[in-house]
Amino acid sequence: MVILVFVVGLALGVALNALADDLPPDELGQRRALRLPHCRYCETIYPPHQWLALSHWVLRQGRCGHCGGPRRGRHPVLELFAGLCLAGLWVWAKGQWAAFLPAVVLTFIFTLVTVVDIEHRLVLWRVVLPAAVGIGLMQAALQGGWKTLGGGLAGYGLVLGLFLLGQLFSVGLARLRGRPLDEVAFGSGDVNVAALVGLAVGWPGVLLALLVTIFSGGLFSLAFLVAQLLRRRYNPYTAIPYGPFLAFGAAVIYLYGHDLAAWYMAQR
Repeated sequence: MVILVFVVGLALGVALNALADDLPPDELGQRRALRLPHCRYCETIYPPHQWLALSHWVLRQGRCGHCGGPRRGRHPVLELFAGLCLAGLWVWAKGQWAAFLPAVVLTFIFTLVTVVDIEHRLVLWRVVLPAAVGIGLMQAALQGGWKTLGGGLAGYGLVLGLFLLGQLFSVGLARLRGRPLDEVAFGSGDVNVAALVGLAVGWPGVLLALLVTIFSGGLFSLAFLVAQLLRRRYNPYTAIPYGPFLAFGAAVIYLYGHDLAAWYMAQR
């Protein structure tokens, strides 16, 4: 069963790649239509046996049969990630479909948000709105409506406060520098992702999820800063996408929140 779930995860990775390719706007800001897996250079639709990037790399080294253009390196990586995630979730759920399927839905949504945020520094309304409705209804049925709604409101409100503080900081720093900042620590899209996190883990789990987010984001920022200093490319105004860390915080608390709470109470 784990192998079967892994194969299904590979197919899920194909869908994630297609959405991550076509949902973000193009260079002119125009929305693109959703298409089957295709070459990003000549727009040719790949034949069905090449939709899976892993098989495409084996058969044609990942190159388009029409123009020879290379396929994105992200495609096979995301397929493997999705396959391993689903296999891991099946083990975590101990074969219980009622626990497995909601976890798969949340993994799909937060993985898509993470990929788009990393590649485009965008959190898309086309993803956030249907995701909020879907997660809200699903989690309300599983954990209760008030817990789900409270988590969503708390996640949105807390990160909105951080966003507004960041805006004030950016305005003050821009005046000191004499020119506006191109990037900010928190964007409005991060506020929307925090609402999704709150809907997913509910209240008060959202507080722990945001704590994990801040801690993991801080560790990564510190490592990134050290790497920049070692390479002598330090830029104090470099912004780091926070969507991946919000997704990570949601995953940790959704999957292991009860275990962490039990461990904490045992230490007291």
